[in-house]
Amino acid sequence: MSVSVHNLSKFYADQKAVDSISFEVKKGEILGFLGPNGAGKSTTMKMLTCYLPPSAGTASVCGLDIIQQPLEVKQKIGYLPENNPLYYDMYVKEFLEFALQVHSRQSTVDSRQRIKETIDLVGLNVEQHKKIGQLSKGYKQRVGLAQALIHQPEILILDEPTSGLDPNQLADIRNLIKELGKEKTIIFSTHIMQEVQAVCDRVIIINKGKLVADEKPENLQNLLSTEILIEVEFEKNILADELQQIQNVHMIDKISATQFVLHGKDSIQLRKDIFAFAVSKNNPLLTMKQENKSLEDVFLQLTSKN
Repeated sequence: MSVSVHNLSKFYADQKAVDSISFEVKKGEILGFLGPNGAGKSTTMKMLTCYLPPSAGTASVCGLDIIQQPLEVKQKIGYLPENNPLYYDMYVKEFLEFALQVHSRQSTVDSRQRIKETIDLVGLNVEQHKKIGQLSKGYKQRVGLAQALIHQPEILILDEPTSGLDPNQLADIRNLIKELGKEKTIIFSTHIMQEVQAVCDRVIIINKGKLVADEKPENLQNLLSTEILIEVEFEKNILADELQQIQNVHMIDKISATQFVLHGKDSIQLRKDIFAFAVSKNNPLLTMKQENKSLEDVFLQLTSKN
């Protein structure tokens, strides 16, 4: 495993910022790390990158222990923190040369080649001769990604890498993460559910320091209730009380005099019962559409418990 976490915890007095979480990430996997603000995402990432010591538990990166071998672990990891700390008075190429020197002692020729390759990879060509402070938010994020990549790490840990970006910048960074994921193991946190569906191979959700879900994005919707929602529209007005006559309906949401959302369990049987009801009332169905739970719905339900 590229990353292995066992009962990892971080306590601040009586507060359990991270409470005995365990998970593994395979080589070449893109893992989305989700949770509300204060759930423990950034704290977990700081422990994995050896910026914070754990209070309990263990973790390893590429077989290296984060407590016993922190320097070796840092050589394997490229880390982009949430606040993206940059030296605004430094030029882009100057900053990347500095970042590379921190990680290695490559020759001048090797350094120049590596910096050029990284600038090309993250799309900084047009802005490479500017000071970092002169760059837009999107290009500053690219510089942050470049410093995380400059030493060619095996693992990338990115804390909300798309925060504050416009739609075009979002698309560019997502595509870059997907491309990097072909060769590297990536753990990144986000609050954007579309990003999870577009980029991640797997999703972990933590809430109040505890792990509450570990699934592929397409399986998350099946974690919760098997409740089915079917939106219906009749040709003529109908009372919600009349809809109670339909078998297998246990809740009704009224949208208008002719439109309702019906809650049930068995999708096929419920649709048969709705059709039979419409025929018995001589009130033709104009719409019968099943609604699926979105990832946002799953996230809200999992993180609003307790």
